[in-house]
Amino acid sequence: MLKNFWYAVEFSAAVRDQPRQVRLMGQDYVLYRDRQGQVIALIDRCIHRGAALSGGWVEGDCIRCPYHGWRYASDGKCVEVPADQTGVPIPKRAKVEPFSVEERYGFIWLFVGDLPSEQRPPIPPFPEFDDPAWRSVSGEYTWNAHYTRVVESGLDSSHAPFVHSVFFHHRNDAEVPPYEVQIDDWTATAKTISKPPKRAGLLKLIVKRDRPFSSATLTVHLPNINRIHLDFNYRGFQYIYFASNIPIDEHTTLTKWIGLRNFLTQPWADWNSRKNTNDTYYEDKAVIESQVPRVVPLTGEILIASDSLQLAYRKLLRKYVEQGWAIGDYGIPTGLIETNGKQAAVVTAG
Repeated sequence: MLKNFWYAVEFSAAVRDQPRQVRLMGQDYVLYRDRQGQVIALIDRCIHRGAALSGGWVEGDCIRCPYHGWRYASDGKCVEVPADQTGVPIPKRAKVEPFSVEERYGFIWLFVGDLPSEQRPPIPPFPEFDDPAWRSVSGEYTWNAHYTRVVESGLDSSHAPFVHSVFFHHRNDAEVPPYEVQIDDWTATAKTISKPPKRAGLLKLIVKRDRPFSSATLTVHLPNINRIHLDFNYRGFQYIYFASNIPIDEHTTLTKWIGLRNFLTQPWADWNSRKNTNDTYYEDKAVIESQVPRVVPLTGEILIASDSLQLAYRKLLRKYVEQGWAIGDYGIPTGLIETNGKQAAVVTAG
């Protein structure tokens, strides 16, 4: 993974009265709310004997260890050792590491790194989340795969006819028209045009059969956020998939996603959005989990024009690995691309 980025590690609604453990790249953190409802994040390990603080409970603005009752304030400092006699000073080293937290767009974002606040990359924007014209659903699923492979699957514009045949047309329609990639310091995005997907589920009832095209704006926010914005090219109907692909460890990715739609915004239609998203995951899962090497590779893969967005993502990954921001095992792609004369442009923004 990369340090010095914000990671959406949990849904806001999941952190209530009890401490909540989350794992990010093999490290456990504990989340809890203080008396003002603000989320606090600490390393999930009591400095005394190593017990998980997430197994304890919240007292005011503090969290108490379930093993020997050591009590920690929101800044990570121990403020009470029950076994000590009155007047015995608490050791200065009796503290656990606190982490910066933001709560935005239905997620709890954890900053892992050593950059001062004014130098940190921004939290990716998701303005539609707070717009009452959009209806949201959410969910999660687990991959036996490295998060870089999962992210790239959400940037892939050419696999749909082969993997998602329920929604997309015959394999003879797999050609991807040229597209441009916009790239800045933290983000790569591209708009692709394709034949409209098949109407499935409730879409059969609300979207007409014959449409000239539909579009998808595919975005990656470093290091692990996918945003897929679908425009059905019919009465303004759109769907947005916003996913945090959390690197639990080198072999496991937990995706927590929010889906927004601006059509059929009644609660009774939520099942259809969840089903379509989950069906897509199960179709992708077997393929993504079969990829070797598990991390996007240093060499050996041939990228073509339709992979221009993945190429942009790999360039961004390499940039920050070379800056020393990598944690753990990391394969860095060369970025070589074979285009057969049809390379899509990569445009650097700003």
